[in-house]
Amino acid sequence: MGSDIIELVPADPEGWAARFEAVRARLVSLLPDAEVEHIGSTSIPELPAKDVVDVLVGVNVHQWTTAMGSLSSDGFDCEGHREGHAWFSLPDRTNREIVIHLVQIHGHQWHRRIKFRDILRKDIRARDRYLTVKREATVNTKDWGAHTRYKADVVDAILEGAGESD
Repeated sequence: MGSDIIELVPADPEGWAARFEAVRARLVSLLPDAEVEHIGSTSIPELPAKDVVDVLVGVNVHQWTTAMGSLSSDGFDCEGHREGHAWFSLPDRTNREIVIHLVQIHGHQWHRRIKFRDILRKDIRARDRYLTVKREATVNTKDWGAHTRYKADVVDAILEGAGESD
């Protein structure tokens, strides 16, 4: 993903919610059978975050290829994919404002990401623990992939503490 400047900004719940709602409307029009959820740090009130709204889009496994093509055709930049997860950015990978996580609806990745979001919304200790690691990741990493990997152990630990494991 190249070298990116990763910076945490103060929470902007109204701005991030508005950005989510705008892209949600676009996604629902484009993929009418999909479920769309606001996830990531921008979906957690009071949590500083990268100024990038993460959106979870769940589709039926039989709609996967069509959904990938529809997102690409509509201007979403496909940054990568692996089995069960594809990620797209908007307007593009060099100027991310939105990151779309395409996953199988109600599959493992869907449940894991929703559960993590919901834990952080309810549990201030988990939120503080995650924020500490986010701040460390921001200082100690130089690109988005490394930033995500840096946080992976604490994400796993928070989920395991809530009875969710891989």
